[in-house]
Amino acid sequence: MSNSKTMSFVSSAAFWGVLIILFGLSIILREVFHINFPFFRVIIGILLIFWGIRVITGSSWKNRTEKSAVFSSADIPYDNSQKEYNIIFGRGNIDLFKSELPDKTRKIEVNVVFGNGNLVLNDSIPAQVEMNAVFGSVRSDSEKSGGFGSSVYTTSAFRQNEPYYKIEANAVFGSLTIENKKW
Repeated sequence: MSNSKTMSFVSSAAFWGVLIILFGLSIILREVFHINFPFFRVIIGILLIFWGIRVITGSSWKNRTEKSAVFSSADIPYDNSQKEYNIIFGRGNIDLFKSELPDKTRKIEVNVVFGNGNLVLNDSIPAQVEMNAVFGSVRSDSEKSGGFGSSVYTTSAFRQNEPYYKIEANAVFGSLTIENKKW
């Protein structure tokens, strides 16, 4: 893992660059346009939002997971040990196409919060997707769940009494598209 991925957001160049820009903007707004910009309140608010997102995704300040896209764009590959994939304030592709046939029913959770995601499934791998939307949308080629609601989508290899992937796909203020490809 590269040093930039393990670097804390607070010590990153992006954080300090935004901080300096906001400070300079607050001075210009106050002196030129006589607008009092609450600089320190905004910074504290941004840090609290960032911290809340870190808590929601379950990641620490220092560790960035390759199975999440937070304030970024990512292509997230299948990992047999992974049970949860997240896209928060970003966009990404979650590629489960190369998943292997399950020996028992396995649960996977996919969450898109304030972002856009694309979930790629293999039609020859049995999967049942519970699509849940809250002020967002989850859609596949045959099913759609938008606003508030739920629906269920299955691949053609799905059989109720055989092992399969049980995928909970959630979109909260975001959009998730399920793409089912054939091998």
